[in-house]
Amino acid sequence: MWDFTSRQKFAAFVLLSALAVGGIVLIVKGTVNSPVVVYSHPATASLIDTGSSGKESTSGGEDSPLHATVREEAEETEELVVHVCGAVKNPGVYTLPKGARIADAVNLAGGLEDSAMEEAVNMAMKVEDSMQINIPHISSVPVSIEASVTIPDSASQMGKVNLNTATLSQLESLPGIGPALAERILEFRAAYGKFERPEDLLNVSGIGEKKYAAIKDLVTVF
Repeated sequence: MWDFTSRQKFAAFVLLSALAVGGIVLIVKGTVNSPVVVYSHPATASLIDTGSSGKESTSGGEDSPLHATVREEAEETEELVVHVCGAVKNPGVYTLPKGARIADAVNLAGGLEDSAMEEAVNMAMKVEDSMQINIPHISSVPVSIEASVTIPDSASQMGKVNLNTATLSQLESLPGIGPALAERILEFRAAYGKFERPEDLLNVSGIGEKKYAAIKDLVTVF
């Protein structure tokens, strides 16, 4: 039908070859996936927010709200709040540093009044949070200090011992109450306030039913 010359045949061959190569290239490009980029730094680094200064800011930083809350809670545990009352010049609620002694609390309350019975409270005792420190007046003691020191074993003959104002020597005059147990009674009174009834002695470590039965008729509270 058609009579092609040799030159025309060659041109047609070149054109067909170019079209075939172009088609193969397009097919290959369509089947090849996009390249995967692998970063050398950890993926979690992208989750860290940076401020305008370029510094990293995370939830655990020193200036974060969480860190500030923990720091405030730690600082709160370093302060002790106590109630100082009784024979002090300025009764009230005071804040002291951790490790403070009862003497420090009394000084904050303006010091002792002239009528205070200082020996009734262990001034060297460490302060505990929420403690009530009650310094008794000498006038509220039914037995004089001199009598209790001179004749410590005659407390039962001179009247009952008031647990809320008794001195160390007065407590030691009670049967079965030695220096260590008497000191424990004073510390209990300083920590928890006045005894409401004689039976409260059972709450003091070292005083059981048998020991209390031996002294219950020799003590009182008012």
